[in-house]
Amino acid sequence: MTSATSDSRTLGGRLQEARERQGLTVSETAKLSGVQSKTIKNWELDRSEPRSNKLVHLAGVLGVSMSYLLDGQTGDGPLPQKTKADVIGLIAELEERSEALSRDIARAAEDIHALNRDLAILRQIEW
Repeated sequence: MTSATSDSRTLGGRLQEARERQGLTVSETAKLSGVQSKTIKNWELDRSEPRSNKLVHLAGVLGVSMSYLLDGQTGDGPLPQKTKADVIGLIAELEERSEALSRDIARAAEDIHALNRDLAILRQIEW
Protein backbone atom coordinates (compact mmCIF):
# COMPACT_ATOMS: atom_id res chain seq x y z
CA MET A 1 0.00 0.00 0.00
CA THR A 2 3.05 2.22 0.29
CA SER A 3 3.31 4.63 -2.61
CA ALA A 4 6.27 4.95 -4.91
CA THR A 5 7.38 8.15 -3.16
CA SER A 6 7.76 6.39 0.18
CA ASP A 7 11.31 5.42 1.16
CA SER A 8 11.42 3.61 4.50
CA ARG A 9 15.10 4.55 4.80
CA THR A 10 14.10 8.15 5.57
CA LEU A 11 12.06 9.71 8.34
CA GLY A 12 9.53 10.94 5.80
CA GLY A 13 9.20 7.52 4.24
CA ARG A 14 8.61 5.90 7.63
CA LEU A 15 6.01 8.56 8.48
CA GLN A 16 4.15 7.91 5.25
CA GLU A 17 4.41 4.15 5.65
CA ALA A 18 3.07 4.25 9.22
CA ARG A 19 0.25 6.62 8.21
CA GLU A 20 -0.82 4.39 5.35
CA ARG A 21 -0.67 1.29 7.58
CA GLN A 22 -3.11 3.03 9.93
CA GLY A 23 -5.40 3.78 7.00
CA LEU A 24 -5.18 7.51 7.65
CA THR A 25 -5.14 10.23 5.03
CA VAL A 26 -2.70 13.14 5.19
CA SER A 27 -5.61 15.36 6.23
CA GLU A 28 -6.72 13.04 9.04
CA THR A 29 -3.16 12.68 10.31
CA ALA A 30 -2.74 16.45 10.26
CA LYS A 31 -5.96 16.97 12.22
CA LEU A 32 -4.98 14.37 14.83
CA SER A 33 -1.48 15.84 15.08
CA GLY A 34 -2.54 19.48 15.31
CA VAL A 35 -0.66 20.59 12.20
CA GLN A 36 -1.59 21.52 8.64
CA SER A 37 -1.83 18.91 5.88
CA LYS A 38 0.97 20.58 3.93
CA THR A 39 3.21 20.20 6.98
CA ILE A 40 2.59 16.44 7.08
CA LYS A 41 3.24 16.24 3.33
CA ASN A 42 6.51 18.19 3.69
CA TRP A 43 7.61 15.84 6.47
CA GLU A 44 6.73 12.80 4.36
CA LEU A 45 8.65 14.20 1.39
CA ASP A 46 11.65 14.94 3.66
CA ARG A 47 11.44 18.65 2.86
CA SER A 48 11.40 19.39 6.59
CA GLU A 49 11.38 17.49 9.87
CA PRO A 50 9.03 17.69 12.83
CA ARG A 51 10.21 19.04 16.15
CA SER A 52 10.66 16.47 18.89
CA ASN A 53 7.34 17.25 20.60
CA LYS A 54 5.46 16.76 17.31
CA LEU A 55 7.43 13.59 16.61
CA VAL A 56 6.37 12.13 19.96
CA HIS A 57 2.75 13.00 19.21
CA LEU A 58 2.99 11.56 15.68
CA ALA A 59 4.38 8.28 17.01
CA GLY A 60 1.31 7.97 19.23
CA VAL A 61 -1.11 8.90 16.45
CA LEU A 62 0.53 6.45 14.06
CA GLY A 63 0.92 3.65 16.61
CA VAL A 64 4.68 3.31 16.21
CA SER A 65 7.66 3.87 18.47
CA MET A 66 9.84 6.95 18.36
CA SER A 67 12.83 4.75 17.53
CA TYR A 68 10.99 3.43 14.49
CA LEU A 69 10.33 6.94 13.19
CA LEU A 70 13.86 8.14 13.90
CA ASP A 71 15.93 5.23 12.67
CA GLY A 72 13.65 2.42 11.55
CA GLN A 73 14.31 0.34 14.66
CA THR A 74 11.33 -1.29 16.28
CA GLY A 75 12.70 -0.94 19.80
CA ASP A 76 11.05 -3.27 22.27
CA GLY A 77 8.49 -4.32 19.73
CA PRO A 78 5.66 -2.69 17.85
CA LEU A 79 3.19 -0.59 19.72
CA PRO A 80 -0.38 -1.81 19.62
CA GLN A 81 -1.77 -0.77 16.25
CA LYS A 82 -4.75 1.54 16.32
CA THR A 83 -7.10 1.34 13.42
CA LYS A 84 -8.86 4.32 11.91
CA ALA A 85 -12.02 3.14 13.70
CA ASP A 86 -10.12 3.07 17.03
CA VAL A 87 -8.94 6.64 16.52
CA ILE A 88 -12.43 7.79 15.50
CA GLY A 89 -13.86 6.10 18.61
CA LEU A 90 -11.26 7.78 20.80
CA ILE A 91 -12.07 11.16 19.25
CA ALA A 92 -15.79 10.60 19.94
CA GLU A 93 -15.01 9.67 23.55
CA LEU A 94 -12.83 12.76 24.03
CA GLU A 95 -15.50 14.99 22.48
CA GLU A 96 -18.07 13.53 24.89
CA ARG A 97 -15.79 14.21 27.86
CA SER A 98 -15.15 17.74 26.58
CA GLU A 99 -18.89 18.42 26.28
CA ALA A 100 -19.51 17.04 29.78
CA LEU A 101 -16.79 19.28 31.21
CA SER A 102 -18.22 22.27 29.35
CA ARG A 103 -21.64 21.57 30.88
CA ASP A 104 -20.03 21.25 34.33
CA ILE A 105 -18.22 24.56 33.86
CA ALA A 106 -21.46 26.27 32.76
CA ARG A 107 -23.26 24.93 35.84
CA ALA A 108 -20.40 26.06 38.08
CA ALA A 109 -20.52 29.53 36.49
CA GLU A 110 -24.26 29.73 37.16
CA ASP A 111 -23.68 28.65 40.79
CA ILE A 112 -20.97 31.29 41.21
CA HIS A 113 -23.23 33.94 39.72
CA ALA A 114 -26.05 32.98 42.13
CA LEU A 115 -23.63 32.96 45.07
CA ASN A 116 -22.34 36.43 44.17
CA ARG A 117 -25.91 37.69 43.83
CA ASP A 118 -26.74 36.35 47.32
CA LEU A 119 -23.58 37.89 48.73
CA ALA A 120 -24.48 41.27 47.24
CA ILE A 121 -27.94 41.09 48.83
CA LEU A 122 -26.47 40.13 52.20
CA ARG A 123 -23.96 42.97 52.05
CA GLN A 124 -26.82 45.47 51.64
CA ILE A 125 -28.53 44.38 54.84
CA GLU A 126 -27.88 46.75 57.70
CA TRP A 127 -27.17 45.02 60.99
